[in-house]
Amino acid sequence: MQAPAENGPPPSDPGFDPGWETPLYFSPWVYLHNPSLLLHQPIGLLMGAFWVWMLVHCVRHDPDRGMWLWILFVVPPAAVVYFFVRWLPAARVSGGPSFLTRWTKRRQIPRLEAAARNIGNAHQFVELGEVYRETGQHARAAESFTKALQKDAGSLPALWGAAQAEMHRQNHSAARTHLEQILAKDGSYKFGDVSLAYCRTLCSLNETEAAREKLQQHLKRWTQPEAYVLLATIETSRGDHAAARQHLEATLMDLYGGPAFFARQNRGWARKAKKLLRRLPK
Repeated sequence: MQAPAENGPPPSDPGFDPGWETPLYFSPWVYLHNPSLLLHQPIGLLMGAFWVWMLVHCVRHDPDRGMWLWILFVVPPAAVVYFFVRWLPAARVSGGPSFLTRWTKRRQIPRLEAAARNIGNAHQFVELGEVYRETGQHARAAESFTKALQKDAGSLPALWGAAQAEMHRQNHSAARTHLEQILAKDGSYKFGDVSLAYCRTLCSLNETEAAREKLQQHLKRWTQPEAYVLLATIETSRGDHAAARQHLEATLMDLYGGPAFFARQNRGWARKAKKLLRRLPK
């Protein structure tokens, strides 16, 4: 005869047991094999979305995607590693200042405003204008650079800052004036960035022949992908498809034959060069 079951409360529901003591929340495979874990660990949704974000960025933008895709699929914490090693450096060079940079610069504004008010030299207004520009306050940046030029009309940093502010506000005529003053004093100022900005401004003002001549001179010293694409665009509009193809193939050869970081920095111009090449007649 069987002994009667002991009276007592029913055993409590042990809940979901994923099979390990500490789940690897950063691995998407954890949630693919155990979907019910999402109900108990909602952070899995965020980590899964983060992994997909890094995966899409790698497929679309990374020149070393073959290696990194393998790593992202095989190594659980690879998405976090990819964010710091690949995405973040690329965002800083191609997408403008990072959020952390803008936040840090914004904290400097009160101190720089006080220095500009109390000391009032061109240098203080240039520093203040740079921080305004880097934090997206372009109208205030233009005002600061104007005050710097009132203190020192020949200041190259002030002229360059004023030109950048005017270009952002689409005031290309004013930007051209500032850029011409810089180039008259130092044709290689900022290692070709000013020269390229002048070429870009001429294109925006529809001064095609002047832009073409300046771009040809520019490329003798600096082989920047943007300059090649701008010149190829002008040659295409003039009907010189052979010259346009030559410029586009030259910049693609430079991009993919050079260091990987250079290709990452200019991947946008590589896409534009390829697009223009596809449109050219055979």
